[in-house]
Amino acid sequence: MDSLLSVEESAFKRSLNDRIRGIWTRAKWPPLSTVVQKTIGAVDVASLKADKAVQIDNATDLFDVHAVYDKNPYSDNNAKEIEFRLIGDYLVLPNKISEASVFVLGTQVPSTDYGNTELSIPQFMDRMLLAFCLADYYRADGQNDKALAEEQRGEEYFVQELDRFERMESQNQIKVGTYPTYYTSLLVRQTNT
Repeated sequence: MDSLLSVEESAFKRSLNDRIRGIWTRAKWPPLSTVVQKTIGAVDVASLKADKAVQIDNATDLFDVHAVYDKNPYSDNNAKEIEFRLIGDYLVLPNKISEASVFVLGTQVPSTDYGNTELSIPQFMDRMLLAFCLADYYRADGQNDKALAEEQRGEEYFVQELDRFERMESQNQIKVGTYPTYYTSLLVRQTNT
């Protein structure tokens, strides 16, 4: 059994970590979703003044923010989505809300290093990671044609996994904002003259 040289091992770990972080942030993956309860408070710092805000620290419990709710959306069907603006490290909420805390739906924080300490790589990433890391290896070895083929294979795996979540499992539905009609709609009539 051949073993990797330390230079090759370091390059593989860098490639793996870089590719995982790239995949992690390119899509809203349901297996990586989490809901975190945050306390609302006033913020008065040099860069922001807000009456209703929540501090977000993506180093500990949230990496990306997808939505904010008044109740836990996973356990309460009556949870209402709350508008927010992300300014720096803060979610700024409308002044009209009366809640003392909110539930933030977002993405889990990725591991700091998949090369040494973390062993649990999300299963849906396995095929694309193999292809992407192999592409990096071929590119480093000067085999650009093979690298391009593996890069394309990795992208195909990415699209297949995204398709599985969006179409087959009906997750990540696209939200369409609509406005209520205040007037009756116009009827179009056909006239014969």
